[in-house]
Amino acid sequence: MDHEVSVVLKNGERFDFPLGADELAAVDAATARHWIAEEFGKAGLENPNPMGKMLLVDQILLLAGNIKAADLHPATPEVRRFFCAALKAMGRPTLTIDLAAYKL
Repeated sequence: MDHEVSVVLKNGERFDFPLGADELAAVDAATARHWIAEEFGKAGLENPNPMGKMLLVDQILLLAGNIKAADLHPATPEVRRFFCAALKAMGRPTLTIDLAAYKL
């Protein structure tokens, strides 16, 4: 395993998704942040921050919350692209998206 994203659903169920270096090589951190912001807008999601400041963490958590469970088994190419973008944008080799606790 080169890199991994884990997702904990609101019901506590956990899924681990190993990602290869070749998948991550397709995007850099700036492009990943831009892609996440675009996907957030396309999804019609709203900023949860009452101060109006949009945080990357919130974008990732809200986008992950929009993933259908059926798209996780197996992870669709779009879901894998999201996971790669999240890793690159956060600058981490591993990432746990915990929807139950609403944290990364």
